[in-house]
Amino acid sequence: MRRGIAALFGLIGLLLASGGPAAAAEDPAYLWVGAGTWETLRSNFLKPEIDVAYRSNYKLWIFKPHAGVLVAADGDYYGYVGLLTDIYWSPHIVTTLTAAFGGYGGGGFNLGSHFEFRTGGDVAWRFDNRSRIGVGLYHISNAGITQNNGGSESVLLSYSLPIDKLINW
Repeated sequence: MRRGIAALFGLIGLLLASGGPAAAAEDPAYLWVGAGTWETLRSNFLKPEIDVAYRSNYKLWIFKPHAGVLVAADGDYYGYVGLLTDIYWSPHIVTTLTAAFGGYGGGGFNLGSHFEFRTGGDVAWRFDNRSRIGVGLYHISNAGITQNNGGSESVLLSYSLPIDKLINW
């Protein structure tokens, strides 16, 4: 009985923290653009990175698909596909957690494999027009599938433009 009550209050708390179903239902698909630093925790100097992704509004339970590509100033590049979930703390504050896998290449730091995983997230301010501005931290590594598992971190400032706004621009 106590576990059931605790689970019920946990579910209610999660719905309140997420802004409820109404906040999630309002969000469109996004063109997400991030700019920041590549190999942030590794380098003695910061290498610029640009990241562009499509964040779908199609829901698979609490998850949404996304796909993107990043390009770093040292010649590294990475294309990825994965899932994300949004956590709505209020109508304006959203945390997005992401997980993806993809292909890596380039002439910069050797991450150990052409197949890499990307995990991370961002915290964003959601404007009334549903666009978002945020900051995020992402990690790319091959999760130990090869002996060399260098890994790389990125810190990005991002802007999410609703696709419907882009089409009607």
